[in-house]
Amino acid sequence: MKTHNKIKEFINIIRNRGFVHQTTDLKSLEENYNRIVGYTGFDCTSNTLHVGSLLQLMLLRWLQKTNNKPIILLGGGTTKIGDPSGKDATRKILSKNDIKKNSEGIKSVIKKFIDFNESDNGAQLVNNEKWLDNLNYIDFLRNFGKHFSVNRMLTFDSVKTRLEREQNLSFLEFNYSLLQAFDFLQLSKNYYIYYRLL
Repeated sequence: MKTHNKIKEFINIIRNRGFVHQTTDLKSLEENYNRIVGYTGFDCTSNTLHVGSLLQLMLLRWLQKTNNKPIILLGGGTTKIGDPSGKDATRKILSKNDIKKNSEGIKSVIKKFIDFNESDNGAQLVNNEKWLDNLNYIDFLRNFGKHFSVNRMLTFDSVKTRLEREQNLSFLEFNYSLLQAFDFLQLSKNYYIYYRLL
C-alpha cells in the first residue's frame, strides 16, 4: 500500500459513511503526510461508555483498519473539572479513586473495538492527568490563557446554552476548553497528533 493511500482510504471510508461534517485542509493532509495520527477523548465519569461513544469508537477503528494510528485520551484530569457541553448543571465532583475505577472500566470497553500493540498502527492509551495534575496554574494562565478570547468562548454552544437558560456555569467548567486545547498541544508534541476526531 502506498503511504498516501492510508490517508485517502480512511477519508473515503468515513466520507462515504457520513462521518464528515467539518475538516481542516484535507488536501494538505493527503499531500504532505504519510499517515494520520488521530485521537479522541473520553472523560472518566462512568465505568463504561454510553451508546453515543460508538461514533468515536468507529472512527478510531476505521483509522486503525486503514493502517493509521489511533490515540485514546482518557480524561483523568479533565474529569476533575467537568465538561459543560450538553449539561444543564455542574457535573458531580468524583474522588480520585472513583476516577481511577472508571478509567479501568472504560479501557476494558475500548479494548473490545481497538487493538493496543506496539505496531505502527497499534493504538496508544494516554491519560491527561499525566500533564494536568502537575500544571502550575499561574504559568498556565500566563503562557496559554492570554491566547483565548473570553468573547469567543462565550459563543461556544456549551457555554451559550447554559447562560441563555440562566443555569449556573462555574468558572471551573468555563476553563474546560482551555484544558482541551492544552491536551492537543501535549499530544501533538509527544505523539505527533495532527487531528482530533470529534
